[in-house]
Amino acid sequence: MRFSRLLASTAVIALMFAGASAAQAESPFTFSGSAAITSDYVFRGFSQTGEDPAFQAGLTVNHESGFFVGAWGSNVDFGTDADVELDVFGGYTNTVDNLTYTVTALYYTYPGADSDLKYDYFEAGLDLAYAIDKLTLTGKVYYSPKFFGTAGGNAWYLSPGFSFAVTDMISINSAIGFNELENGTDYKDWSAGVALKFAPFTVDLKYIDTDVKGDKNADSRFVASLTYAF
Repeated sequence: MRFSRLLASTAVIALMFAGASAAQAESPFTFSGSAAITSDYVFRGFSQTGEDPAFQAGLTVNHESGFFVGAWGSNVDFGTDADVELDVFGGYTNTVDNLTYTVTALYYTYPGADSDLKYDYFEAGLDLAYAIDKLTLTGKVYYSPKFFGTAGGNAWYLSPGFSFAVTDMISINSAIGFNELENGTDYKDWSAGVALKFAPFTVDLKYIDTDVKGDKNADSRFVASLTYAF
């Protein structure tokens, strides 16, 4: 069954959260997580589910020092044995005046996929967010020494963007991404969207496109998602 591995992973994450949440009141650790349903799982402009919906869930353990570790999962569909993506990550985040920076190391895994496909890979990145009243300027720089699948080899991803809080509940956002692949074709992706927050829920609607030709998974599309954060 397509969701079986993801549901098992989600169950483990839920049990971790349930067991730990009771102890966090007097602990330097806090726990946060999310569960989401999206009309299409799109990563850097490409559908990861063959343009089908996805269920996603994750859990992060945060230390008061700024360090964190976590796991996140989603169903995927590449037309191969891989039907789940499970990511593990760790990093450090801090805020200095209006600037928040986050350094993250991630390992993307695809349980069940043939190792010859070389889907699993490591990536490290820096995320920046600079707040100016209701406007937040964002930037991402990510690097992988051996990227996903046939695009293996060095890969860089750079993405400037912004978000603007129209009200306490409504925000708009946009970003452009530059994908530089040693063993693939460089391309750009971009998005623009609106988010409506009804805590603890967020509804997000995005328009996503790329300059890739001849691949339906990189075509322009609207993506809607509902996220529950805890």
